[in-house]
Amino acid sequence: MIVILGIVVPLVMSAQPRLQVQSLVDWGAVTPRGSLTKQQTVQYRVPIKNIGDKTLVITSVRPQCGCTTAPLERDTLKPGEETGMNITLTLPAGSGVIDKYVTVYANDSVGAHVVKLRAEVQRPLQLSSSFLGFNQGRVGEPTRSKISLTSFVDEPVTLTLQPQTHGLKVVGPTTVVAQKSVPVPIEVEYTPQKSGVFNVQMKIATTLTDYDTIELTGYGVADAPKK
Repeated sequence: MIVILGIVVPLVMSAQPRLQVQSLVDWGAVTPRGSLTKQQTVQYRVPIKNIGDKTLVITSVRPQCGCTTAPLERDTLKPGEETGMNITLTLPAGSGVIDKYVTVYANDSVGAHVVKLRAEVQRPLQLSSSFLGFNQGRVGEPTRSKISLTSFVDEPVTLTLQPQTHGLKVVGPTTVVAQKSVPVPIEVEYTPQKSGVFNVQMKIATTLTDYDTIELTGYGVADAPKK
């Protein structure tokens, strides 16, 4: 009896689930098309497999932030079975490298498995700022905001600046041509009509295919007029 128990106990203790999942999802360079205000995403199916000899239960999946979703196809896997985690990453309005992660929790000995997400966003047209920020203003007096736009495509792109808010004006020409890698300054002027916070809207029409409109919002604060 003692000898048999000594053999059986180690075998029972060695039986355990083991989650297998890749540690990195790298989309590489991604060039979104369309308006900056349109939500754009990249997707990837991550295989998850139970390489252990006991049933694996995935207890939760936690993306780093609201820009990522990662629903599971199944949360319980018998030994040798496989499922998928369908990742959707929402791309930011700007360019540059984006790094996020998703943590998968399961009943194996590791407990928490981290899947890193990476993409290098390369937008064909890039604004220096996604909004127009105005200097402290005063009722009845003009205040200005200045940003720039840079093109990363080979052909020249014509930009037409279109203020949408009454009282918002473009300082300089309303039509300009953007050459590759040369920032184009965009300056606008607004005269507040009442004190407090004000908001403005503006559109930039472009000749770039599938990227025909860029919408901008702006804000500032106006003091009461001088007495």
